[in-house]
Amino acid sequence: MTYLEKWFDFNRRQVELEGILEETIAEQSEQTLTLKEFYLLHFLNQAEGKSLRQIDLPDKLHLSPSAVSRMVARLEAKNCGLLSRRCCDQDKRASFICLTSEGQTTLAYLQTAVEESLKTKANWLS
Repeated sequence: MTYLEKWFDFNRRQVELEGILEETIAEQSEQTLTLKEFYLLHFLNQAEGKSLRQIDLPDKLHLSPSAVSRMVARLEAKNCGLLSRRCCDQDKRASFICLTSEGQTTLAYLQTAVEESLKTKANWLS
């Protein structure tokens, strides 16, 4: 197998895994969360103080700043209580996106479901 063929095989598997994750998250969140929103919750959970500046999210999520802004606004509009926004004390133009305790609970539940799904549906990972 050439390196190019290996690359395409890797890419195909990645797309397959993303589909599995998207399906699992949609099922477990009753169609309210997407894979990218799950990633957002994950990165907020990993951050110190469970919060990140909104301007730091595009690099982590591999999205444009406007796409991140729309995603955060969608989550706020759903009124699901997973995240909150607060102003930065040093720069009033910047805001922090914070994971709430409800967001932490939801994320923990989804992480368990994702782990189980990967274990059963993506057996070629091991």
